[in-house]
Amino acid sequence: MVQSLMGRQRGGLYVVVGFALLLNPFVVGALDIGDPDSHTYEPTEVTFHDNGTLDRPGGVGEIDPAVACFESIPQRTCMLERAIRANGGVQYDGLSSTFLRHDYRFVYVYGEGFFEPVADDPGNGTVEYTLAPVSQSAALDSISDPSREATEGVRTALETGEYRTSDPLDGANELVVYDGSYYVVSEVSSRTTTGERRTIVVFLQWTLGAAGAWLVLRGQRLRVAAGG
Repeated sequence: MVQSLMGRQRGGLYVVVGFALLLNPFVVGALDIGDPDSHTYEPTEVTFHDNGTLDRPGGVGEIDPAVACFESIPQRTCMLERAIRANGGVQYDGLSSTFLRHDYRFVYVYGEGFFEPVADDPGNGTVEYTLAPVSQSAALDSISDPSREATEGVRTALETGEYRTSDPLDGANELVVYDGSYYVVSEVSSRTTTGERRTIVVFLQWTLGAAGAWLVLRGQRLRVAAGG
């Protein structure tokens, strides 16, 4: 009877330790223990003015992917949209749905504000593409998310001023409303380690996981043999 009880206890201990080792890779990733990568994020307030301008500190690259021309360095798409705005539109042969297929919802023109891409068919076999003005409040309400709906990492950065993680932060570089103001959480520093150190970390995680699987099986056999 005593031996049976001891066998069940030892088997239960093996199972507990085994599961702890099996979960080790997930625990390591969640707690950033032993992971050689490091990413630091900080929030930056972005102020929008009624005259179509905005203020953002240096170092903020992209504010939100839903708006073209929000990046600090204009991309090709932005230059094309600005040219279309300056020329009052463009006409082409094709389908309006094809031409309007893009990843952004608005175009921002500094000093003028927000615009929405619009394609009309004038009835002569062509399509006219223009940018229609959109109120600043409507555009910001459409693209910004309340902080309560943001990811945990973004909320932590907004509340504490910084968030560190071993993986890229989901929800970074997107406009968020926090305490009545607009913010974007962006990466300020990163360190990615490759080579021998990363190999050692991955090897240890897999080794501990394999050892955990063996302990779980061993513990279950002891419990069965002891009648537990």
